[in-house]
Amino acid sequence: MNSLTTFTDSRLAYAVESKRIPRAQARTFSPTVLEIPMLFEEDEARDAGKNLCDRVSAHLGPRYALHLLPWKLSVTRFPQLSAIVAREASRSPFLLVAIRGETPVTPEVEAFIRRCAAVSAALVVQLHGIAKDQKESSPVYQLLTRIAEDSNIPVFSTVVELRQLRGAGRASPNRSESPFVAIPPRTLPQTP
Repeated sequence: MNSLTTFTDSRLAYAVESKRIPRAQARTFSPTVLEIPMLFEEDEARDAGKNLCDRVSAHLGPRYALHLLPWKLSVTRFPQLSAIVAREASRSPFLLVAIRGETPVTPEVEAFIRRCAAVSAALVVQLHGIAKDQKESSPVYQLLTRIAEDSNIPVFSTVVELRQLRGAGRASPNRSESPFVAIPPRTLPQTP
């Protein structure tokens, strides 16, 4: 049985390093590109996944370059696309799943994550929408740890808080967190 560990960047970097795939005829100065498939529900979760890959890349050093391959969970509705994601997961050192902690997972999404975890080397779970002390009692967390145990792969988990970049209602330049401010166009002076 796999021991469940809380997420640390160095442990995940070690898991990536242990899955290192030797490249034939590679130049010594070019970094090895590791493609990381990510399943997510919300755009803010995708940004948190990119942040995670950047932190792991910093631990790995210049020998590796991580390339995030983000896929929405709605990909499960399309068999050809889900086959592509499963193929990407088989070549990857880990599968990253960013998912809401309080909403139940549909059976088709569960089957799809099982399929990807069966060929992946590790499972990284980023839960959002719950408090950190609720992680162990979350049904989604329990399901994903069971999937990792059934696939006999290590699981790394964390709870992240997503920044809500969008305001309620229609997007407006006055509500964004962009450093650029919308400036109204100058009007020509009216001649009498």
